[in-house]
Amino acid sequence: MQKAVFIGADPQVAEIVRLGICLRWPDVTPLIATTGTGGLELVREETPDLVLLRPDFPDKTLSEVIRELREFSDVPLVVLNHQTNDLEPVTALEAGADEYIQLPCELSELTFKVWSLMRRTGSRKSGKADEPLIEGDLKVDPSTHEVYLRDRKLSLTPAEFQLTLLLVKNSGAVVRKAEIEKELSKAGLGATGSVKQHIMRLRRKFHDDAKDPIWFANVPGVGYRFIGGQTSGEGSKTRLKSRNGLRKAA
Repeated sequence: MQKAVFIGADPQVAEIVRLGICLRWPDVTPLIATTGTGGLELVREETPDLVLLRPDFPDKTLSEVIRELREFSDVPLVVLNHQTNDLEPVTALEAGADEYIQLPCELSELTFKVWSLMRRTGSRKSGKADEPLIEGDLKVDPSTHEVYLRDRKLSLTPAEFQLTLLLVKNSGAVVRKAEIEKELSKAGLGATGSVKQHIMRLRRKFHDDAKDPIWFANVPGVGYRFIGGQTSGEGSKTRLKSRNGLRKAA
């Protein structure tokens, strides 16, 4: 990451963002615009690696800036705001934002979430988006839309594949329900069922137990995370031994 653009009129928030970026990424040049129009022009001219947006500018709405930016750039985009209502994060994500951080927040939280976002979206510029993802016994191939578990091909619906891909890409990290819904909607799969229903079907196909998961863990009130076949208790170990025994017997 070489350049980061902050769009917002609040100098205090701009300074916090600048400080956080410079401490975490000393080689990055922070650029600041105080209006929505100016920010969009700056992004066009500088093609930054990250955009942080504080929607307090007078000339455009939050949704307008995000949608106009998404017409010409897929740069990782973080919205920072004092949440005015429960729908604002959803509106921002649906418009095309990648992350919504509620102010006030600790500097450490800001830098961690930005780092996590950059890790998740790194494939946008690396050109490696179609390379298979391998996590232990699991292989997810974006180029063929195939998933193999211990050399066995799983029969997944398009929505189940997209959900698996998203969770595996973010292995170990919590993926919020709103982000999952956004990704399914972008893939044209938003009306194929609820996130909970997709997770339930995935667990059946992975032989995963919701009460003692080894693949897909639920984070109550937040979302889900892929735990890569890790055992979380004796029940998991017993289940794995049992399955291995069944396979040998077969």
